[in-house]
Amino acid sequence: MSFPKTLSVNAWCGTPVSGALGDAAAKWGVKKQRETPPQLLAAAEPPDLRVWQNAEVGWGLVLAENEAIPAAARATADDAPEPIQSLVAARGNAPVFRYRNDLLKIKVRRYTADGRARDLDVTDSKRGIGDLKLPRYLLIFAPPTVIPWSFQYVLGQSTFVGRLDLEGDGLENYVSALIDNWASAKCNVDQPVVWSVNHGHPDITWLMHGAIAKPLAHKLQQDNDIGNKARCITGAAATIAALRLELKARSPAFVVTTSHGMTGPTNDVAKMRQNLGLLVDDQHALLEPLPLLHDWQPDGAIWYSQACCSAGSDSATSYRGLVAAGSRVELVLDAVAALGAAVAPLPKALLGAPKPLRAFIGQVEPTFDWTLRAETGQVLTNSLCNALYNRMHRKQPETVGMAFEKVHQHAGQLFSQLDSLRRDIVKAVDGAKEAATRTHLAALDRQSLVILGDPTVALPPLG
Repeated sequence: MSFPKTLSVNAWCGTPVSGALGDAAAKWGVKKQRETPPQLLAAAEPPDLRVWQNAEVGWGLVLAENEAIPAAARATADDAPEPIQSLVAARGNAPVFRYRNDLLKIKVRRYTADGRARDLDVTDSKRGIGDLKLPRYLLIFAPPTVIPWSFQYVLGQSTFVGRLDLEGDGLENYVSALIDNWASAKCNVDQPVVWSVNHGHPDITWLMHGAIAKPLAHKLQQDNDIGNKARCITGAAATIAALRLELKARSPAFVVTTSHGMTGPTNDVAKMRQNLGLLVDDQHALLEPLPLLHDWQPDGAIWYSQACCSAGSDSATSYRGLVAAGSRVELVLDAVAALGAAVAPLPKALLGAPKPLRAFIGQVEPTFDWTLRAETGQVLTNSLCNALYNRMHRKQPETVGMAFEKVHQHAGQLFSQLDSLRRDIVKAVDGAKEAATRTHLAALDRQSLVILGDPTVALPPLG
């Protein structure tokens, strides 16, 4: 490569500026002209958030405050069941945090071995393992009557959080599989099952099918490692019998279902609690846990369910005042709230099975059709579909907690938009009230999508 005869610069002095190279140009090229910045000024590469074992990432346990034991003991999981103690030990004596009502859901308490208490901000603390740090991954071990859903929603804005509400054999089954990372699981990552009830327009199942199940099934079927091995069951074929048959035949590692979730009979509290969130098929039959587990074991699968109350119920509805008094929607909302805060029976059964599910992702309370589609007809489920395919099906899959990060961040963005719209309402901006209602509804909907199970779990790699 030869030197140019002249060089031009982008300076201007009334005419273009150029000139010939000097005789020492070759020597200039190798001569040090400025002090080279020391390498230590370069920022360190961020940690891979899939690796929870990294001290800059970390995993921790959240238990309820227990003032019946000494403060020093609250730094440990000694008051938790033995499987939880084994999990903490297996994860390097992981840090234990305590939920307290008086910390207003914005902080968690961590006790030290000498009994001192320190309260950590859940959104602004340094991340990782160490003094005054909060791990990226947190597992809540408690029913929502003890540590409320609302606290999980807040944690979901800044951490990767899941919940475990099991006891006895179910807890032992899940924790044993988690510690072993499902090493002996036989689920097939290249044979996903998408089951989607579609009763046609204007039923919301039609919208859930078009906004979630159909595009997701298309992505899976276009994947080079999956292709036509992906099974999509919809329309009249979306029956409980068909779903059970496919689960048994394929042992899928990934299951996605969209349907109505059972919220009745509203005049029988015991029966309603037993049926809460169960999937309703094309013929209005229910997917009951015991018959399902009679001929199929989850064996390390991850299940996403878009259905009313598929994850559980809360003791008060967030939607009071949204719908007309005395309407059927209000009746259902009030009836579900009357059940109290609870995890739904299907995920509890699957997570506690002899060969348990890795994780269940579902909704607390219902999803409204208004939150799935914009006025233009555009569906509003991009972050959800991206989590379920693009992030969970990478060559090195992301954990479920990491995969759903953008979904929970979307909730935060919607709440920020809501604040702006509230200011517009004060200024009497046209359309602000309607936009605020839709935005608030969508924010609550995204926020109440929760992970049940440990947030560090991930699908096995494809290929």
